[in-house]
Amino acid sequence: MNKIVKIAILFLGGIFFSWLFILIFYDYPQDSFSNIKIPKNLDFEKPIESLTNKQIDSLEKKIVNEVEILIIGNGFNGYEFYVWHKPTEFGTLYIKAFELTQNIQLSEEKLTSRTSHQINQLDTKFNLYRSKTVIDEGTFEKYYPVRFELWFKSQDSGNEIKLKEAYYVIDGWDR
Repeated sequence: MNKIVKIAILFLGGIFFSWLFILIFYDYPQDSFSNIKIPKNLDFEKPIESLTNKQIDSLEKKIVNEVEILIIGNGFNGYEFYVWHKPTEFGTLYIKAFELTQNIQLSEEKLTSRTSHQINQLDTKFNLYRSKTVIDEGTFEKYYPVRFELWFKSQDSGNEIKLKEAYYVIDGWDR
């Protein structure tokens, strides 16, 4: 065999075994969310995994008197965010999420952009805003505590204000 071919085979073999070593022994960042102890002093619930069409219709007709956040879904299929807000000012409504024990912001850019709603029309009643996305951090069926926050950024002043927070235990999306 030609000397160049032998060197190429050795080089490719080295790359393959390096890749295999990294794949087997690399500690994925999601693993850091697998062994988190859930604080006992806070009341957590798992999101309902899915809703029937009748339940969705019921949510769409729901009348509320204050800001609310409802999270539906799981790490595999993603999470749906149902938010009731009274649009009294022009701006942007969006969700932030934080792992609770270490206060790590989750899927920062993705979550903010995929849950953003432009408030272009004002109203005297609460309106329902829906969005859906995945949470990248974590792994399937390894639950950890999360604080979801509803934020509003004023179009006029640029000020951001937290409107509401809700606590859940969630799992992440394995890629």
